[in-house]
Amino acid sequence: MYPLRDSPSRKSPASLVVAAWMLAGLALPASARDFGDWQLSCPTTESCALSTTALEDPDRPGNAPGPRLAFQAGQGASLSLALEASTPRPDDLRAQQWSVDGALTHVVRAGELALYGGIDRFHVVAPAAGAALLPALRAGDELRISYLDAIGEAHDVRFSLSGLTEGLNALSQRLELAGVPGQIGPPRGLEQTTQPTRQQAVAARGIPYAVLDQHARSGACESTASPSIASQDVIIAAVSQVATLYAIACTAGGSHVTYRLYLRDSGEIGGVEALVFALHDPRFGWSGTDLLVNPAFEPATGTLSAAYIGRSDRHCGYRATWVWQDYAFRLQRFEGPKTCADAARPARWTALYP
Repeated sequence: MYPLRDSPSRKSPASLVVAAWMLAGLALPASARDFGDWQLSCPTTESCALSTTALEDPDRPGNAPGPRLAFQAGQGASLSLALEASTPRPDDLRAQQWSVDGALTHVVRAGELALYGGIDRFHVVAPAAGAALLPALRAGDELRISYLDAIGEAHDVRFSLSGLTEGLNALSQRLELAGVPGQIGPPRGLEQTTQPTRQQAVAARGIPYAVLDQHARSGACESTASPSIASQDVIIAAVSQVATLYAIACTAGGSHVTYRLYLRDSGEIGGVEALVFALHDPRFGWSGTDLLVNPAFEPATGTLSAAYIGRSDRHCGYRATWVWQDYAFRLQRFEGPKTCADAARPARWTALYP
C-alpha cells in the first residue's frame, strides 16, 4: 500500500529521530546509539528501548507521528515487542498480518496482543507469536504490518530491519541479559491498559476521506472550513459491527444547524450512503429530506433524534426519533403541528406517527 522509496534522498527513520531532537533544540541523550535504522536509548535500565520509526508514508496527514516498532525489557528473561500506532490506530478485535521480506510470517490474532502503557501500544504477548516473529525479524530486511482500523479500512506500515540484530545485542547487554532472549513476553514495569470501547475507537478515528468527499460533492452545504460550520460538533457513532453513522453540519443560522447524515458500511457491500428521513408537513403530507436540524444520537439505545420549532420552506416544525434496526433507521415517533399556524407552539403539536 505504501511503496518503498529507492531515492537516495530518502532519510532513514533513525536520522529522522536525530533531526527531530535537533530541531527541538535538544541534545541527544548520552545513552542514545544508532544501529542502522534503529536507535537504542537507555535513560535508565528499566526504560531502555530499541526502536525504529515506520518508513516514510506520503499519505500520513500533516505532522502526525509515524508508527513505531520497539523492543524493551520483558517480564522474566524475555524481551517485549510493541507496535505503537495512533493514527490510524489498529482495531483491537481484528488480526494483524506481519510479513518479512514479502512473505507472511505470522497472523497476529487479537488474543496475542495486549495494551500496555497506553491505548496505542500493541504488545505481542503470546509465546507462539514471539517465537515465529523474532527469528524472522532478526534475519530479514523489511517488515510490513497490515491491519484494519476501527472502521474496517486497510493500512500497511513498513519498517526497516537494518541494524536490528546489532541493536538487540546492545540492548541485551544494557539489560545485563545472557545474550539476546529467544522469547517475547509482556513488558516489564508497565501497567496493562484497558481497551477502548468500539464507540471510543470509532470516534477517535475521525471522519474518513470517503465520507468527507461525498459531503463536499453535494454542493448544497457550506464548506466545512467556514467559521460557522467548523465550530459545529460532528456525530460519529458505531451503529453495528460494520456500519458507522456520521453527521456533518451543512448550514448554520441562529440556533438552527442543519446536518447531512451518512452511513459508511465496511462489510461485504461497503460504501457510503447519504441518509434520507421522513418528514410531515400539514400542507404537503409526508416527504423525504436529507437534512435534519440539531440531530443527536444516543449510542446506548441506538436512538437518533432531531427537532425544529418554527416554520421553514419545507415543513412547519417537528420532533422526531428514529431507532437503528438491523441495517437502517426506523421511524419511532414523529410529532408536529396540524396547521402551520402552530409551527412555533410545540405544546399544541400531536403525534403524527405512530
